[in-house]
Order: sequence, then structure tokens, then C-alpha cells
Amino acid sequence: MFDVIAVPVDGSDYGYEAADIAIEIAQKFNSKIAAVHVLEEFSLSSYDSEEDSGDAILAKISEKAKDVGIEVTEHLLTADPLRDMKFIVDQTRADLVVIHAHGANNNRFVSFDENNVSDAQIGSVSERLLRNSEVPVLLIK
Repeated sequence: MFDVIAVPVDGSDYGYEAADIAIEIAQKFNSKIAAVHVLEEFSLSSYDSEEDSGDAILAKISEKAKDVGIEVTEHLLTADPLRDMKFIVDQTRADLVVIHAHGANNNRFVSFDENNVSDAQIGSVSERLLRNSEVPVLLIK
């Protein structure tokens, strides 16, 4: 049913929780995981330290998945996660995206009150992906 499950991870506990669920789903459907970490285009940190951190985040996901026999492709990219996540997911050829409602940057939230969906708030990257993705998105709360 799902050949490739994309899981965008930012290094937060929330991201790792979404990755754990993506791995469980991958086991059930014999899917592959596309682990995605985006290095922000305009960071105040050095690129080398950001890259090292991103590599460590993706390695943690890969190790967990490989321990249970799931194939993982790591994607470490420089982009704007808010603007580019749909394109990034499209490039992984994912048929499902598993993403947490919140991420490392918890001060950027969007409310669905205007749409009468709920009063819950979710991160801006997750919200934009929900609105624009052409594949199913599983939002983890």
C-alpha cells in the first residue's frame, strides 16, 4: 500500500516520535523510509555544525529502522522547510508522509479556528504540508 514513507525530522522529541510511528507503519506494509532533515537556508550556526547535527539526526532514524529490517534513504537538504517541504516530499516519491504536529521551533503555530476544524494549534511546516501535499499526510499529535 505504501512503498515509501517520508518522515521529516528536525531533531526534536516530536520528530523522533513521528519517525517511530513511520517505522511501525513501514514494518506493517513492508515499506521503505525516506528520512528527511532540512538545514535552514539562513542559519546563524556554521554550516559544518548544522550538517553534522543533521547527519546525526538521520543516523538515529536509520539505526532504529535498520534494527527492525526497514530500508532507509537519508535526505539531508538545504532549503526553507516552510516553503519547500511539499517539493522535498515529492522528490522522495513518497506515498505517505508521517510528520508531527509540532517541531523544534514551537513558536511558529497556525490555528485552524478559522476553518472550524479545532482549536488545536500545529506547526507551520506541518500545516502547510497538510494543505499542499498530494499524498496522504499522517499528522502525529
